[in-house]
Amino acid sequence: MSSPLRKDLAEVLSTAWPLMLSTGLFSLTLFIDRMLLYRYSASSAAGAMGAGTILWTLTCLPVGICGYTNTFVAQYLSARRPTRALQVVWQGILLGMLFGPLLILVGYYAESLFSLVGHSQRLAKQEAEYLIWLVPGTWATIVASALVGLYSGSGRSMILLYTDMVVTLVNGALDCVLIFGMFGLPALGVRGAAIASSVALILKLVILVYTARKDFQLKSPVIGAWIDPELLSSNRAGLKELLQWDFPLMRRLVHFGWPAGVSVVAEAVCFTTIMMIVGRLGEQEADATTLALGVNLLAFIPLVGLGTAVGVLVAKYLVREQIAVAKRMVFSGLLIGIAYSSIFVILYGGFPDWIMMVYALDSDPVRFEEMRPILRPLLLFIAGYCVFDAFQTVFVGALKGAGDTRFVLGGHFFAGCATIFGGLLVNHYTGWGGLYYWWSVIFFWVVLLAVIFTLRYLHGGWQTKRVIEPLVAD
Repeated sequence: MSSPLRKDLAEVLSTAWPLMLSTGLFSLTLFIDRMLLYRYSASSAAGAMGAGTILWTLTCLPVGICGYTNTFVAQYLSARRPTRALQVVWQGILLGMLFGPLLILVGYYAESLFSLVGHSQRLAKQEAEYLIWLVPGTWATIVASALVGLYSGSGRSMILLYTDMVVTLVNGALDCVLIFGMFGLPALGVRGAAIASSVALILKLVILVYTARKDFQLKSPVIGAWIDPELLSSNRAGLKELLQWDFPLMRRLVHFGWPAGVSVVAEAVCFTTIMMIVGRLGEQEADATTLALGVNLLAFIPLVGLGTAVGVLVAKYLVREQIAVAKRMVFSGLLIGIAYSSIFVILYGGFPDWIMMVYALDSDPVRFEEMRPILRPLLLFIAGYCVFDAFQTVFVGALKGAGDTRFVLGGHFFAGCATIFGGLLVNHYTGWGGLYYWWSVIFFWVVLLAVIFTLRYLHGGWQTKRVIEPLVAD
């Protein structure tokens, strides 16, 4: 391996590995939730999966907008304008606070929503209960996403890693206590899992707010070294200027952030639609899909962290007009993503029975043996599309880091429509529509996303885009 390539890989890894571990801890949290709920009851696990998917679909837009502060922070800091970086983070926090009433409204009508799409009364009740109790934590996640952007965009991702380590431990401990009932508390099942997650996610917001205080007091080494001289003269005046509505900057954040958020919504809607169809095939098919997707999270979500890191580095070097370096960061990120995904290709494709043994622990042997022959092929599907996930997440990260969010939206919208309508059309004319057919549709969708974003990256249009004001970039 050449010395320049080693240097590039080291730079990407130094930024990416805390984010990959941080997002990996999030996937581990979801995996533990699903596993413990599956041991409690299959219907509870299926209820959590359905409700969690719906809630994530609804929050993708606000998280996408508020979390897009990472690109702004990276570009503003590279342009030596840390004051603007802090101001855009505050606009993201204010936006996040506005989404709470919508989440509460969704929680109020949750059971009717799940009944409307054809779920059984028992499953709809479990889904609604999980969704309602997860609303506070989801609101906290939206607000926290703006602060996550501050740390990932400024290259201080270790703070996020430490925070998520604490959150994962708290969530796991509360899961055991509240799901099964310990220390004299009643067993709350799916409600207990949602309460545990909400408490842990609110704790994450509290920790990030506490650690960000030095930045907003202009005392952080990262911020303070580059802060505007007029703000250094008075911390009180500086803080007042930072913590106010800045409508032009907020509009700029929304302008670039909404396509990034809606693109995730389009992806989530496509996925949710398929999951709803699978949920109507039968309880056993829904249970198997829930378990398989719990495993899939371990492979996919860390790639999101890698994509975020690539985006931050692309934003950094584009503002410095070092396009060749930005391309090298993307190439190095792709190599890391392929290497990481290949591990899961080997595990899921070569040793699916070993992976399934995790779910066999402490579960009803008869129930699990009935599930095993259905679950095993699903792991093979995941093994088949793991590497394509690496391509699409890395290239999407690069495009978002440049500000090419409208194409990202268009790509996800086109792929989602082609997948859903194509799947339904084939189902209508051929009669195919079983569990493995719809997993084949998922496989096609992931491959299509990888092709679309690879071609866009190679086209090179992203190289001329920026999210910050031209005057700042100059």
